[in-house]
Amino acid sequence: MVERSHFFEDLAHAEDDPLAFRAEHEPCLARLRERLGDVRGRRIFEPGCGAGPLTVRLAEWVGATGHVLALDASERMIARCAAAVAGLPQVTVRRGDIAGYSTPAGSWDIVLVFRFYPHLPNPEAFLRACWEWLTPEGQLVVANLEGSRELNAMHAQFHAVQHDHMPTATALQQQLAAAGWRVAEAIDVPDDYFVRAWRN
Repeated sequence: MVERSHFFEDLAHAEDDPLAFRAEHEPCLARLRERLGDVRGRRIFEPGCGAGPLTVRLAEWVGATGHVLALDASERMIARCAAAVAGLPQVTVRRGDIAGYSTPAGSWDIVLVFRFYPHLPNPEAFLRACWEWLTPEGQLVVANLEGSRELNAMHAQFHAVQHDHMPTATALQQQLAAAGWRVAEAIDVPDDYFVRAWRN
């Protein structure tokens, strides 16, 4: 765990952010926005926000009447995120570990787990917490810019995260269904990963 935290602190310290969006990511990001639909005025919780590249876009998508909570355990990552969203009152940025994190029940319309699911210390506990955090009509979205196979191959190159495994969309769908979620979509192709589940 310590080695992993140092890994992300080092990433955040790099001048050329390897997690920043690039031109080739734009089609996937456009699909994400389309799938989320009209989220103006919605409340979105983004755990594992990193340096905030998606947080900035979420702030735009929810608009002035919405709210985004961006959470990350890395001090440097959350500092970069805070700088990226400075002046956007609809965004709250907090440093914290998702393990044991608490937010009032029914607080969120969407929990959006973007490029973070493999790094969860206890996915089962996290999914149980999401059930509590969401409104009765709320949705959980797990998304990546890469498919599970591609992301796992990327992680295998770095010792600190080589065991941070992204399940296939089918495996995650089965896990969610077993926990009582209604899975609406499960996509897992080389340049796109998207799983959406509803509480009811």
